[in-house]
Amino acid sequence: MTRRAVSPASLSAIDAASERVMREGMTDRHNPVYLSVLRADARSFVRRHPEVVADRADARVLRSVLMKPESETHLGPLHARVERLAAGGN
Repeated sequence: MTRRAVSPASLSAIDAASERVMREGMTDRHNPVYLSVLRADARSFVRRHPEVVADRADARVLRSVLMKPESETHLGPLHARVERLAAGGN
């Protein structure tokens, strides 16, 4: 798994990055990808990720769910697309 870090490692940076990836993905006219976000409270997030600065009360984090078994064939391309968005590319 490739992990992309935000710098500085803060809830505000994570929230902004999550919002950007979600927005850019769903507004791409030629290759949209629809993700959702989960709002994580600062206390729970920092307990799991102590290196992150809790500079706000919560942060949105990306999440996605493939509901049908036949969706599994789309997982590779979908993951690659989200990685490109996270890296700042389309």
